[in-house]
Amino acid sequence: MDDLTLVLVTPYGEMFNGPVKHVYMPGKEGEFGVLKGHSALLALLTTGIVEIEHLDGSTELVAINWGYVEIADNHVNALIDSAVCLKSKENSKISEFLNDAKALLESATSDKLLIANAMHKLEMASK
Repeated sequence: MDDLTLVLVTPYGEMFNGPVKHVYMPGKEGEFGVLKGHSALLALLTTGIVEIEHLDGSTELVAINWGYVEIADNHVNALIDSAVCLKSKENSKISEFLNDAKALLESATSDKLLIANAMHKLEMASK
């Protein structure tokens, strides 16, 4: 049996694509976990935390507002409206998204106080 593969996609692009040990997701009817061999499922996701456990045991946390997930044949495909990384592995696709968000905020020219507040929130999320 192949590894469980997780794909997280937002309107801004693919946030994560790779093998995982398991993933916990915030379903509309309650939180659920997905392991290799999970039965086929199509579910609505709600506001909450997606917890990704990698094959090496490390974890990543992603806060989402809502979306849909399809589980079939050891593939978990999640279409998410918006997501914010709370904890990520170094050099992961999610940490790249976090760095891109920081760069975007640094290049913005609007209200400096709002930018500083957003930067602080990003810094807190990356710890």
